[in-house]
Parts: sequence; structure tokens; C-alpha cells
Amino acid sequence: MQRSLLAVFLLLCALALSAAAAAQVTTITFYDPRPNVALGQIMDELVAEFQEKNPDIRIEHVHISGYNQMNEKILVSWFGGAAPNVVIVEQSRWFGLALDNILLPLDDFIAGDDTIWIDDLYPGIVDHLTWDGKIWGLPYNISTPLIYYNRDLFRQSGLEPRPPTTWQEILEFSRRIAKDSDGDGNVDVWGIDFYAWGWLFEAWLGQNGARVASPDGRRYTFNSEEAIEAMEFTQSLVLEHRVARQGTGYPDFWAGRLGMTERSTASLAGNVQQAEANGIDMWVGPLACNKECYAPIGGGNLHILNTGTPEQKEAAWRFVSFLVEPENLARMGAATGYMAGRISSVQSPILQAHFVDEPRAVVTYEQLVHARPRAKVPNWAGEMANRISSFATRQHRDGVNVREELNELVRIGNALLDEWYASRGL
Repeated sequence: MQRSLLAVFLLLCALALSAAAAAQVTTITFYDPRPNVALGQIMDELVAEFQEKNPDIRIEHVHISGYNQMNEKILVSWFGGAAPNVVIVEQSRWFGLALDNILLPLDDFIAGDDTIWIDDLYPGIVDHLTWDGKIWGLPYNISTPLIYYNRDLFRQSGLEPRPPTTWQEILEFSRRIAKDSDGDGNVDVWGIDFYAWGWLFEAWLGQNGARVASPDGRRYTFNSEEAIEAMEFTQSLVLEHRVARQGTGYPDFWAGRLGMTERSTASLAGNVQQAEANGIDMWVGPLACNKECYAPIGGGNLHILNTGTPEQKEAAWRFVSFLVEPENLARMGAATGYMAGRISSVQSPILQAHFVDEPRAVVTYEQLVHARPRAKVPNWAGEMANRISSFATRQHRDGVNVREELNELVRIGNALLDEWYASRGL
């Protein structure tokens, strides 16, 4: 009888200890947009490693299919009272979330973590993630546009196989490359293309000294004289000089009918494979400069949402801090083609070995000295981005008046901004 009572007592003690241990586990939810397969694979590995090293934290790892869906999911879950704790948000989309008090500033976490120091982050990235004197995220899978160019086509056109460094060289190189190869009176080999605007709209404006919006995020400014001049230049390449085209991009490039195309650093690994498969001697270079050198920052950042218990917020920071450890960021960069935003990661043996194997990847980091913040405007990535994309077609295919178009787009954009800020009492 006494043995039975002792056994029951020990069982109850074990259950109590088990319950206590379970109660000490903090659960957080992580929304992962997985913009490409390689990034999804390395993230799965890192989440599993974190949980193994941190048994007191449980990660609910939710896969979201892309950046657009990510913002929708964040807003729906936030207003539905079930917001995640950690998210990866595309560069041009975090500002409105910060103004809506959805994101948590990270300054106090950073100050208390001796594994992270601001001087280890590239200045353009710190500038991009800073608002109102606070840091609202940490860089994760970042990118910039590059010029991908066909060295065979350059040689065939009598050009040195190197990327253009100025707008004038873009014009000169494109004139040499473009031709009517079948004699039907229509150009069918082009120097460069404009496959879409979006962040490339910001790049071309920035290179001419223009900016999409004012520093306070309340007015669109992309109808300045510098902005108009930039858009008239790209229009002239297509319609006046007939050396560029709007649209097709990769199919022409892989067919040897396009000398240059501006695409993301994140596409490098896939493009290397495509180039080999199509027999294209492809190389990459930084974006060309005009009045200044300017490369907009793309990709995603890690953010912590302003939700949950103090324990969940602390657990969320431990997870973010783990993901941005120099070695872990270097692993991500080497595996995906995205860029690690920490200088110590770039100097790590992992990425240094990767640069030896793939020297084209070095260019992506060399351009970071010219990396510039994206427009900090709450509605830039939504309706306005769609309007700018539509403008690109009218600009390059229909030959519309650039000045009139940009003036009207800025008028619409500023009305939308006024409405957005007024609706929040800001």
C-alpha cells in the first residue's frame, strides 16, 4: 500500500514538474514570406537550429507566399487580435506599419545585446530603417539592382566587355549594340530594356538627384525637374534613339537579343544557371551613375510587432538576434544570392569562400556604398506603385508627355497621402 502511495506521489510530482516546464516555454509566431526557394530552405534550417538551442522558446513558423500577401496577413491578423511576433517585410512597406504603431522600435533590444552593434551595419541600411530617431528593423535578405550584361554581345558590337558607368555610356553602348538583324526595318536587338519601374523608378530618379518623396514622408516629389529629366532620358532611349525597349527582358536576354538588363542581386544565382544553360557569357556590374551614384535597397527586413507579453517580446528578440548573427547571415547570403547587411558577415570565411567560387557576387557588396533608403511613404508600395508601373507603359510605348504624367501622378499621390494621414489624425 505504501509503495502504491509512493508511486502515485512520484507520478504526481513528475506531472507537476512537466507542467511547470511546459509553462515556461514561450511561444511566438513568425511570418516568413519566402520570396525564393533557396531562402525558404535556409530559413527552415535556421529555425530548427534556433529551437534546438533554445528549448524554452517555441516558434510557430508560418509560410506566407510573397511580400504582398505578407502585408495583407499582418494587417488582417493585427486587427483580428492574433498578430504574429516576428515578420519579414519588404523594404518599401514597413514605414506605414511603424506609423500605425504596429511595429516595435528595436533600440532598447540592440542596446542590451552585445552581439549587435550599429557600426557593423552598412550606413545606407541603418538610414533606411531609422525613423523619428529610432530603428524599426534589422536587415535580413537585402538586395540592390545590378546591370546584367552579355559580354559576347558587347564583343560582337566592338565594345570592351565591361558595364557602363554613366548614363552617357548606357546610350553609347546601346547605340553600338542595337540593330535590325534581319533587315525588316525593325530593331530586334536592343542595348537595354525597362522591364518594370518600382524600385528602378527610384534608381533612375536618384541617379539624377531626384527623390520620390520628401524626407518627412508627407509629399511626393517625383515631378521635380530632375525627375522629369530622368524619365525623359529613358523615354528617349526607346522612342528617339530606338536602342532600348519596354517589357520583355529575360527572354530577349537569354536569346542574345538584349545587351543589358537591370535586375536584382537576388537573381544572380538563378541567372548564372540560365546563362550557362543558354550559352551566354553573362557578367554583372553596378548601376550606372549620372549626377550621383544611387542604388535603392530591396529585399526584406526583420521586424518585431508591438504585441504579446514581455516574455514573447524578449523571445522574439532572441530569435531575431540569432538570425542576424554574422555567421547565420553569411550562410543566408551564400545560399541565396541575397546580401548580408553586416560588415562582419561579409568578412566571414563563409562569404569570402563564396566570392572565390562566384566572383560576380562581390559586385553586389561593392555597390552597397551607394545603397540608399527606399521612399519612406506609407502608401508607396500599394496603389502608387501600380500607377507608376502603368506610367512606364504609357511613357515608353505610347510616348506620353512625361511632365504632364508625373505632375498628375504626384497630384493623385499627395491627395492619397493627405487622406492617409488625416484618417489617423497625424
